[in-house]
Amino acid sequence: MIEPIYGVPLIGCDDRYEDRATAGRRLASLLGRFRGTHAVVLAIPPGGVAVGGEFARSLRLQVDVIVTREFRVRGNPAVAAGAVSESGGLCLNGAILRVPGVTPAMLWDMVRAEQAMLPKLITLYRHGRPLPFDIRRPVILVDDGLRSGLAQLAALQALRRYHPVACLLATPHAHEHILRMIRPWADEVIALNLHAHSPANTVDGWQMPLSDEDAAILLERYRLHVVP
Repeated sequence: MIEPIYGVPLIGCDDRYEDRATAGRRLASLLGRFRGTHAVVLAIPPGGVAVGGEFARSLRLQVDVIVTREFRVRGNPAVAAGAVSESGGLCLNGAILRVPGVTPAMLWDMVRAEQAMLPKLITLYRHGRPLPFDIRRPVILVDDGLRSGLAQLAALQALRRYHPVACLLATPHAHEHILRMIRPWADEVIALNLHAHSPANTVDGWQMPLSDEDAAILLERYRLHVVP
């Protein structure tokens, strides 16, 4: 049976959402000390919205997004080249420069192209709302899985510029070596399932894709029904 959100069923029987919603509830059970506090949940869209929204609903926390984009080199889709985040977050995979034909100039052109996409996505998701930052509030960053870890690092880098009282990262799936890279940037990292020796698709392919348009609609529904 799907749990309603204050009487309004947001998830229904849509497989794009339900696995992520279950993950959000499980993560919330590990961070119950934040229930009803002034902490804020920031999801990395699109997939993190379904996890973060349900996580926030379970703990009665404010939820929003921090817009972050991971990008790849054409012809090498398996390797993440880097990630950009609003508020100046940037993380690059230096190893991508060892790929034949990839130059620093090409990489920076990709960075500028991805940064140019951020304002449009910010408008889609937040409709002019500023990031809900307050240095006195803990921030819980939520995504639906750590793949390369670059998107989460870019988001954490951006968050640190605001000096929140605490910065946590919660995710359903991650490889341990990626978590080791992330931990110095977060005060606490919570992952449900670790994949120490398994292939990337155990993190990357556990749920159906979610579009930015669908995630933006879902975010608004959670924001309407999450009561801090």
